[in-house]
Amino acid sequence: MPPAKPTSPRQIRSRSLGAPLAVASLLTVAGLLGLASCASPAASPAASPSASAVPHGYVAGAAEMAEPQLHLATLNAAGSLALLDLLGGGTTPVTTIDEVSGVSTDGRFVFAASAGQGAVTIVDSGVWTVDHEDHQHYYRAAPAVVGTVTGTGAGIVSGGGTLSTVRFADSGTGLILDHGDLENGTVTELGRIEGDPGAGVLVPFGDSVLEGRTDAPGSAAHGASAVRVLDATGAPLAGATADCAELSGTITTRVGVVFGCADGALLATAGAEQTIDFERIPYPDGVIASDRALAFANRAGRPTVAAVSGDGGAWLLDTRERSWSRLATDTPLLQVTAVDDSAGHVVALARDGRVLVLDAATGGTLAATEPLLPATLAAGAGSAPDGVTLTVDAGRAYLNAPLEGLVYEVDFADNARIARTFPIDGEPRFLAETGL
Repeated sequence: MPPAKPTSPRQIRSRSLGAPLAVASLLTVAGLLGLASCASPAASPAASPSASAVPHGYVAGAAEMAEPQLHLATLNAAGSLALLDLLGGGTTPVTTIDEVSGVSTDGRFVFAASAGQGAVTIVDSGVWTVDHEDHQHYYRAAPAVVGTVTGTGAGIVSGGGTLSTVRFADSGTGLILDHGDLENGTVTELGRIEGDPGAGVLVPFGDSVLEGRTDAPGSAAHGASAVRVLDATGAPLAGATADCAELSGTITTRVGVVFGCADGALLATAGAEQTIDFERIPYPDGVIASDRALAFANRAGRPTVAAVSGDGGAWLLDTRERSWSRLATDTPLLQVTAVDDSAGHVVALARDGRVLVLDAATGGTLAATEPLLPATLAAGAGSAPDGVTLTVDAGRAYLNAPLEGLVYEVDFADNARIARTFPIDGEPRFLAETGL
């Protein structure tokens, strides 16, 4: 099936927020400790050089490095969280966390949710990148446990440059955290949102928060949902809303924040004169419900994102061009992510356990590995268990295989070559890449 023709977005509305918004601040995955405009950070005289001697990009307590300090955070069956240095090869044990049900990252912090305890443990990996678009800064410091936030059930975390958020679906409670304080090693709650239990999302956007709400099952309007804008304390901004029927999935790109809707995508961007603009990017005609994009993934910060499309394909959504393309594949996919590099690589985990490298223009398979996680998939009856993650950076893809006790490093630009394998004690149930 050839790529679908690009579709045109339709602008919904724009709302003045009274505070400047910068999309770049969304994409600065931590590391804004006094670096929002490359200004010198405030620090005590004992902790930093004199003001006249402070070098560009200085961060107290961290060393600036010449290249990204990429690490893999793995969490095994016993709850042991360790950091694997992809440059030096060493492993650093950090902490042990009980009953982990999910792990996510913003590129610096690792957020480990324990649904049974209603807790999210926040760990600073100590490695991060500050992206100023025309140049980057790379930092390294000691890893540390920052703290824990609590609620009811599994907490879903979204990190940002100014704010971070946690939403507990079992209660509908949302927390807004000061991201700068996380960088300083403390947890500060700026706002709390008391909503209804059920599906929903809470995503930082500059100095504001986007809340996606879905009506509870059984309600007269079940299936209807909307995205609204809140301030940093959780208070809604009147009129700043957009409909998004059957909301499912969200991701932040260099362009803005994407929400998956029944008719396509809703894109929130920073508009002129301190506004947030909502635009619809509709699917091509003829897309059935089972082929919709329900979860998005990409190389951190890039404008193009990917999603599985039913049993025989993948979606690519280019948020810069406001267009969808559907790639037909000859095998069902479990996960897919867009590298969004000059060669147009798309990396996928096939249902048979192979890692595929797809051509973004045609959907054709450029290369494939052998099946990498037969025992893990067999235990999941052909599906990847929660926690199995395919993640990509500029040069490699990583996949954890829990029952095989391995993490694979795949060179997607070199015929899907297995570059390295990393044995992990006690089953690598969860995987996240930091330093991005």
